[in-house]
Amino acid sequence: MHELVMRIKEPAKCYVSAQNAINRGHENLAVEAYRRAVDLRAEEHEVENEAELMALKSFYAYEEALSYGERRRKRATGTWQMVNKYGILPTLEKRLNAKGIDEVMSRLKDLKMEDYSFHSVANTFAQELKQAA
Repeated sequence: MHELVMRIKEPAKCYVSAQNAINRGHENLAVEAYRRAVDLRAEEHEVENEAELMALKSFYAYEEALSYGERRRKRATGTWQMVNKYGILPTLEKRLNAKGIDEVMSRLKDLKMEDYSFHSVANTFAQELKQAA
């Protein structure tokens, strides 16, 4: 990750940096800024293990994919309601079978966040998901 992006400590500043990078034609720097925003937003939560942290990153990456190319940010309201009701890992399990996942996956590829997809995180932490279920 670029040094300028690593210095950013607030998600809101990541979005400003990403927009500035896009305006200046630095698409790769913008993608790194979006990824940094996802990381920072997920780290704001208290988690019990690495699986929960990665699941949170996948939820925030999902929001980035929903917002990518849109005029305003979109929030994954239903996903966050499920997190509050069922917990982080059970929500990830439920989101694996959600509708429209293929479109989101293509946007995650554009953002170079394929490793933050629901399926990628579920495959990496399959054992933890089984225990949570």
